[in-house]
Amino acid sequence: MKALSLTGSKALLAFCNFLLLACGCTLVTGGLLVLFDSGRILLSRLLSPGPLTAMPHPLLYYLALGVTALGLLLAGVGILGCWASCLHSYLMLTAYFLIIMVILVGECAIYAISWAWPHCLGLDLDAEELTKTLQRSYGVPGQEQFTAAIDLAQSTFNCCGIVTANEYDTSLWRLQALGPNKLAVPLTCCVLENIDQAKAYLNPNPLNSTLCQALEPMRHEGLRHKKGCMDSLEQWYKEQYIIFLAAGLVIVLVEFSVLLSTILAFTKICKHKQAEKDSTKQISESNTPKIPQVSENIYQRRSPFPYSNDTYTTTSSFRQNYKLMDKA
Repeated sequence: MKALSLTGSKALLAFCNFLLLACGCTLVTGGLLVLFDSGRILLSRLLSPGPLTAMPHPLLYYLALGVTALGLLLAGVGILGCWASCLHSYLMLTAYFLIIMVILVGECAIYAISWAWPHCLGLDLDAEELTKTLQRSYGVPGQEQFTAAIDLAQSTFNCCGIVTANEYDTSLWRLQALGPNKLAVPLTCCVLENIDQAKAYLNPNPLNSTLCQALEPMRHEGLRHKKGCMDSLEQWYKEQYIIFLAAGLVIVLVEFSVLLSTILAFTKICKHKQAEKDSTKQISESNTPKIPQVSENIYQRRSPFPYSNDTYTTTSSFRQNYKLMDKA
């Protein structure tokens, strides 16, 4: 029964590590897909400024690299755990337990910070801050990445500006005439003819560029987007955020199950080895010949002589007969 229990605990540990390996492979695949999704990465450039958004590439690019690296780490740890489940080594299980514990604590810390204080890491959308950034940076030399991100959002969500299209009236792009032909709004604010193309935001082709740039609302009606992009960006951001937290929750649960199965396997191995020691000890004791222990009392030892002094003890009848013989 003990051997069966040990086998069951090791099978459970191997199964949990297989799940961990599957999670690692899934993370690697997901991270690579995000890395090759240039549009998704570019949209993350519109997140609020923070320590992670001040780097050369958009935030989602580094998150994709981190997810891919984490997936490779979990896959390697899963393989190590499957190997450890086949051994009866305390050292291997202890090292494996510590590795899983370190990974789990690190992930929980990252998820807790991103859930409680997303703004500190730049994982948030601020309409006011984003509007100021648009008026200050859109179309300005050196801000090509931010400009492309705004154009992508406007062509993808069929919107113009962050809150309203009037934000371009007071932007540096409009005041300094940085756009071609003194445009009133970017071409991506217009209804595009090539909207079905994946890279339409890089080469927008409006249905009617002249009427789209007209200042009178009646003339550009139906040819220019008027609503802002903030609502669509918030919806997109919530979707990415939920996917991130859901994937993290699944991974944490799998790692927690691996920890529990490791502890169970460790205790079963301890009991199994102790049972083997006891069994070996009993077998050795049963095979060893027993030497009888003789306790001899010198005071109770029988005399070597066949007769003792009691044999010659005179009885009362002997004394009487002896007296009669003397009288005669």
